[in-house]
Amino acid sequence: MVFGTGPSAGEALVSHPEVPLVSFTGSTATGKHIAQVTAPMFKKLSLEMGGKNAAVVFSDCDLDACVNTLKRSSFVNQGQVCLCTSRIFVQRPIYETFLEKFVDIAKEIKVGCPFSQEVFMGALNSKPHLEKVKKYVKYAVEDGGSVLCGEGVDLLILPEDNKQGYFMRPTIITGLDDNSRCMQEEIFGPVTCVVPFDTEEEVVKRANNSNFGLCASVWTSNVGIAHRMAHKLKVGTVWTNCWLVRDLNMPFGGVKASGIGREGTQDSMEFYTEAKTICTKIA
Repeated sequence: MVFGTGPSAGEALVSHPEVPLVSFTGSTATGKHIAQVTAPMFKKLSLEMGGKNAAVVFSDCDLDACVNTLKRSSFVNQGQVCLCTSRIFVQRPIYETFLEKFVDIAKEIKVGCPFSQEVFMGALNSKPHLEKVKKYVKYAVEDGGSVLCGEGVDLLILPEDNKQGYFMRPTIITGLDDNSRCMQEEIFGPVTCVVPFDTEEEVVKRANNSNFGLCASVWTSNVGIAHRMAHKLKVGTVWTNCWLVRDLNMPFGGVKASGIGREGTQDSMEFYTEAKTICTKIA
């Protein structure tokens, strides 16, 4: 195990000629740099990078189960999970009802020291990261969005011994264009955007309108819709009526700017080994 920063230890490892392969989990920008460094040496690469993951909520879904799961998928670990949901497309007939339920459940989330059993969200990773996430909320307002709860709307009341932490309320934004910064760029914080849609064909195009392609979730009681969406969404993993249900034997990874390669028992074995052909002539 080697400890160190990316520019020192990381750069030395990925550029060393005797390191035959690199498996990396992190930002798309860093993954791009690693790909550029290793390409002239023809190293094997597995890159698990960023996401701008969509949830597609159809009007025939189990709404309560959907809202409860999307609370977790949007705000668990303060949204600092590459698989977290940050774009939620809701079919128009249930859009207002979904928003009401989702905002209510987000406002109930307790933020503070994670040692408390009642707390669901702790602090963000660092002060610069907190400032970055809050800046995206400002971008959303500049782009014509409405903040329904969280940053700039709800007071963050913390115990005295937590006041210096990098805390932020779960934030829900509506009214944004699909090409706005908050709908296109990875925020990696407790911020999710909710927008309405009308048809299945429409939402496929809009959900795929992203440079990322890590995962998505589809919420419907219609098996036909579930199968069609699973095939049409350009992501590495599609969950239907659930989120983050995983078996370590399942292939895991993304497409587009979310990565190359797959992890998982068999896929990992193939990545970390090389097939060799040996022929022997027997007299």
